[in-house]
Amino acid sequence: MGEARRKYDARNGVERTLIFDEGAPQFVVKHSQDVEPILDSIARDREIMAHTGVDKLAARIPTVIYEELQRVGIADDPDLFKAWLNSPDAEPWRIWKGRL
Repeated sequence: MGEARRKYDARNGVERTLIFDEGAPQFVVKHSQDVEPILDSIARDREIMAHTGVDKLAARIPTVIYEELQRVGIADDPDLFKAWLNSPDAEPWRIWKGRL
């Protein structure tokens, strides 16, 4: 048998595709999202948003990234999530560049 792909969900800019071999007992779920609009909005917000005060917007994280953070246990742990937001991995998604 050959590899088969079935898109089973496509909403809010996130596509989920099931990839499987009909003869194998395993499968892969591929998540994809066009992050270009998010990166454009982050660049715009870096220029126009106030970077002083208490309530600063720190980041705008794409759904597929957040879901991965949940999967590995970072998103649900406030200390780990804060550390991730301050790490270089989160830099593309950060609007406000200060430390949290």
